[in-house]
Amino acid sequence: MGYFCILISLLAGATKGFMGKKISSTVSSYRQAAFINVFRMFICVGVSGVSFMFESLQSGLYIDEGVIIYGALSGITLSFFIITWLLAVRNGAFMLVSVSQMFGTVITLLCSFFVFRKPLESKQLLAVALLVVAVLIMVSYSSGVKGKLSVFGIVMLVLCGLSGGINDFSMKLFREFSEANISMFNLISYIFSMVVLAVAVALPSEDKFNKRELLKSDLLAVIIMSVCLFVHSYFKAMANDYLSVAQVYPISQAGGLILSALMSSVFFNEKITFRCVVGLILAFIAVLLLK
Repeated sequence: MGYFCILISLLAGATKGFMGKKISSTVSSYRQAAFINVFRMFICVGVSGVSFMFESLQSGLYIDEGVIIYGALSGITLSFFIITWLLAVRNGAFMLVSVSQMFGTVITLLCSFFVFRKPLESKQLLAVALLVVAVLIMVSYSSGVKGKLSVFGIVMLVLCGLSGGINDFSMKLFREFSEANISMFNLISYIFSMVVLAVAVALPSEDKFNKRELLKSDLLAVIIMSVCLFVHSYFKAMANDYLSVAQVYPISQAGGLILSALMSSVFFNEKITFRCVVGLILAFIAVLLLK
């Protein structure tokens, strides 16, 4: 049953990535990315709100400062991650963004060091070095597939990894300093993300676009992404009830990389080269060492 849950989670995650890549072809600015994802967060708020109500009926309602503070941090960083991921995948190979996204684990590691004074082990430093090499290899691979990365593309990759890492760390802070349930945390996170994205759309800008046409072309993809996000998280959490973390994490990471590679090759015409394979293997080894 545990492996079945991981399979469902992986398929949902791959579908979410596929739809995200499709959306990236229709957006060309942060405001357009923010506008599309306001509706995605609206759907996520509805789904997490229903989950929160059911969980509250069973265990009661409890809110503390921790869940509000760290839920807000999660929502803000999630907004930055969503926008930068869409713009990064538009400017680079899908597999480059997938590997660079893992660099967020390093950010989480550094945050743990500065906040909790958790010492860095030698294997973790080795993992960071391997990740750096993996990303450089994937940059070279992306240049061969999509052309040389622009300064804008590089900045989006860096911000994507940074915001993703801080977003993951916000969950660790919530677990450490709050007694509220996870449904409350998710609900607050999605609400803050929706508000931040809405503010980004409302900011004065020379970027003019047809909101109705953009939403019409991407609405189905946004709905599918929202549902897949919930399914991915739900079944991954369920897998932990049947398998150990030492089983769930490596299988999820390896399966995710394999599906991403296949998807980028079959649907996005990104040929899997020797450099791509080496980069993926190094990234996978690095993340295992970090965990």
